[in-house]
Amino acid sequence: MSTTKHTLLLLMPVLLAYIWISTPSLRMYSLQAFSVASLGYFIVKKFNRAKLWHVLPINFSLELMFVTFAILLLVGSTGNAESIFYPFTYIHLFILVMSCKEQTAVIIAMSTILFHYALETAITSAEVATILTIPMMLLFFLFAKKQYDDAKNSHSIIDKEEVTINHLSTQEHTLQNFIYTFLKPKLKMLEEMVVKDTDESRETTRNQISLIINESDKILEKNK
Repeated sequence: MSTTKHTLLLLMPVLLAYIWISTPSLRMYSLQAFSVASLGYFIVKKFNRAKLWHVLPINFSLELMFVTFAILLLVGSTGNAESIFYPFTYIHLFILVMSCKEQTAVIIAMSTILFHYALETAITSAEVATILTIPMMLLFFLFAKKQYDDAKNSHSIIDKEEVTINHLSTQEHTLQNFIYTFLKPKLKMLEEMVVKDTDESRETTRNQISLIINESDKILEKNK
């Protein structure tokens, strides 16, 4: 799924959560909607054949839509910035950063800030300070992810180097085996043929040289 499409799809639950909470006839069923969204999330994960302990959404999947809607609905309907469940906003940010491209995470985080501001009718300085923790936590999570990705890439490079070293060791062993078990005995035989210097020995020498060339080509082809 493209980054643009994924971003647009994740903006939909933010808008839906705002409309739901802003509509009195729907707001009274917010907790029920939260339960349905949470259940829908685990059903989708089941269809995606996720392991029981795989709690985070699959990268670039639609699972994050359910998480976004459920958390915003829970926080927004229980007091918004003053909600006891407001720390779930940081969990949502963490999931965004770990499951999306950086651009998508930033856009959805900014839309979350607008979501909380839009729900406040008379916002206080304390609520402003609480909401402004979102970009601060976002920067922290983005930095942590960058460090994680760098460490992961370094580990991947080390693994590739180990594979290369093991491959070279195998090639070296194969070459040594070729020299000691095939090449040296054949060269010794050729040396004896040259000493005899008869028509038969010259024919045998040509055959042995041809055989050495063919076997050498096989070794070279195998170690490309």
